[in-house]
Amino acid sequence: MERTEEQNGRVQLEFTDKTQPVELTAEITLPDYRSEISRLLWVRPTFMPPTRFQGGGKADFSGPVRYNILYTGPDGALYSAESEEGYAFSVPLESLAGYDAAEGVELSPELSPDAVISRVMGPRKLSVRCRLHVRVRGYATKNLTPRTRGEGTDRDRIHRLCDAVENGRLMAGEAEHMDVSDRIDVEPGEGELRVICADGSVFLPDVAALDGAVRCRGEAVVSVLLCREAGEGESAVPFVATRRIPFEKEVTLEGITPDCDARATGTLGELRATVEDGKILLDGRVTLCAEGQTEESVLLCRDVFLPGCRAECQFGEERMWRAGLCGNRNFSISGERPLSELGLPADVTVLHSLADAEIKEKQAEGAKTALLGEMRCHVLYRREGEYGVAEMAVPFRTVIEGACDDMSVDCCVPACRVTPVRDGSVLRADAEIQLAVRMCQKNAIRMLAEATFVPAEPLSRADLEICYPAAKDTLWDVGKRYGVSPDALATANGISAEAPGSAESLAGVRYLLIP
Repeated sequence: MERTEEQNGRVQLEFTDKTQPVELTAEITLPDYRSEISRLLWVRPTFMPPTRFQGGGKADFSGPVRYNILYTGPDGALYSAESEEGYAFSVPLESLAGYDAAEGVELSPELSPDAVISRVMGPRKLSVRCRLHVRVRGYATKNLTPRTRGEGTDRDRIHRLCDAVENGRLMAGEAEHMDVSDRIDVEPGEGELRVICADGSVFLPDVAALDGAVRCRGEAVVSVLLCREAGEGESAVPFVATRRIPFEKEVTLEGITPDCDARATGTLGELRATVEDGKILLDGRVTLCAEGQTEESVLLCRDVFLPGCRAECQFGEERMWRAGLCGNRNFSISGERPLSELGLPADVTVLHSLADAEIKEKQAEGAKTALLGEMRCHVLYRREGEYGVAEMAVPFRTVIEGACDDMSVDCCVPACRVTPVRDGSVLRADAEIQLAVRMCQKNAIRMLAEATFVPAEPLSRADLEICYPAAKDTLWDVGKRYGVSPDALATANGISAEAPGSAESLAGVRYLLIP
């Protein structure tokens, strides 16, 4: 709908979209009470959501990263350790010039860890290198009301033609935490239970927007690698116990309402698994981050006039955006490989597997987008009393609504759970993957940026004047030509001034009385 009254054209626009690599290095020394490292099997990082500090023309992000280390000791048994380090990166905010930072800046960071390179440097010392890919999209409020200049200009006498435009609004929240606990009952057996390592991920299949919060219903899925301590000279065979811990939490998100779309990601940290009376007690901390987006109607000025003046107008272009799909999606995949392709002999015993996944490509398919990715499985195996790790890549494909030719797609894989299945000479990986998707569409909108009014020579007019509009004339065109507000012109002629700039505003009108 178009209106002529002055409106406040304050809109949220994207002011930055930056992708940068972050190189992380760490030297980790295990405590003396830990077994020495004979063979390093894997080092897997878990990045917790960053906190943000904004100031000095930049936004600083920092957070903890926990490295889970699995290795064999001098006695040939499996051991694990955990080390917490930190990461940090900055995003310059010089591009905020022209925006109203006091209105609140929304920053949406996404972290994608790359391959980890580790090396044993001593009996209890190792070095770790990890590359982190960071994408930060920033949104801020900008006032698109055109500037008006000119001596003696009375703003109350300026007539404005405004178009209603739909524009997106992003709401990004801070991370919130909740503690979870449960237990796993293990079947009785010979030997004392020992926890080798514990790993977990957070699945959020049910995310919904509320008033001022996002409701997250999901599960913390925990896998614990265990063994029973055998007698002297005997070899203990590890096994895996799993537990799905359901939870529900409302994550505060200012400005969100039930008609908005929302997505959320979760991370399971500070996970501890301890043995007590033959049971495994689990304690961990779930960290949740939520985002929401919606659309709102804003009025942007397309033209102005001031009776008795000539307007010199300057026009500009702004990149408005429309909100698309925003939500979580879980799906299952399965892939298999012959053991020989993985470099594994036929008599190998597969014990455990952990996995990571990433989106590698986006392809438009009509009104939908195909997401092509790869899951990387780290398969722990045992053969003749020795342990090793094999890598297995499984491609996957899933389809979401909305074409990426027209939309910008933010998509991360915050959770991936895999189960290895040995079938003769073939290893199959069955996995559950979660996506957190947000899509938006950018549109270039031309609008009035500035108008300078210059006094014009007064026109002599009769007391009663009749105008015969041309075929392409609108109510706004006629009012501007004669220096009469469209509202007054419409009232004098008994027609509507609801949409004075539309082609239909003078439909069926043969002549107009000019008041």
